[in-house]
Amino acid sequence: MKKTILGLALAACATPALAGEVTLNNTQITELLTGSTIKGIHFAAETRQYFSESGLTLWIKEGDAKPSEARYKIENNQYCSSWTGLWSKEEYGCFNITHDKEQGLYYFINEDFRAPFIVNSKFQLTFD
Repeated sequence: MKKTILGLALAACATPALAGEVTLNNTQITELLTGSTIKGIHFAAETRQYFSESGLTLWIKEGDAKPSEARYKIENNQYCSSWTGLWSKEEYGCFNITHDKEQGLYYFINEDFRAPFIVNSKFQLTFD
């Protein structure tokens, strides 16, 4: 029993940086993403993603020859995207977006996924 309580206490202390993060709402997510390109890290690779005003999103990972196309929407205070193909049945995966103001980073977060990104207001899908 003592080991379990100690383990829970250590786990609670292991994520103090999360306390300073703020979860965004629909309006904040829309203002942040629409018409912007984000730069991030996804599965150990640098990425770019552009969010058009029409609901189309383009995503490219460093080393890819061309970007992937998908649909996105913002609802229930989450960013949701469907990568099943533009002409297939939509299957959306949804993520909270949090902002760590101290570090200037944003994160896509769901149950088992956490990906950091920063916002670049211009269209940019190339890598330096």
